[in-house]
Amino acid sequence: MGNVSRITSEAAGPGARKPARAAIFFQIMGIILSAPAAAWGVFVVFSTAFPPKCGDWSGFTPLGVLESWFVDLPIGLLVLAVAIFARKGSRSLRRACTYSSILVLSLPVVASILLSRWHCP
Repeated sequence: MGNVSRITSEAAGPGARKPARAAIFFQIMGIILSAPAAAWGVFVVFSTAFPPKCGDWSGFTPLGVLESWFVDLPIGLLVLAVAIFARKGSRSLRRACTYSSILVLSLPVVASILLSRWHCP
């Protein structure tokens, strides 16, 4: 019974490590940056999926899709880079960065597909 601490430290193995604070900071900042980009992308996808009548405000829908590319692509790539290169951070935050970057990068693609299918000629 006296060797309980020794057993738990051996069970952790040589691969057990403490996450680095800088890596955790960058992972949290990546997730914080991806939240408004994802919100903007969802808004553009929603406005593209349900466009206004042709001739009213139909010129702003392609502009929103273009802005979605300009906003979501750099932020999505930045968050993906944080997920890839911050290996000393938390595993769960790294997974969250990966999933949020995939979401942010996929939203402009979905908006472009919807624009090509349902937009007025």
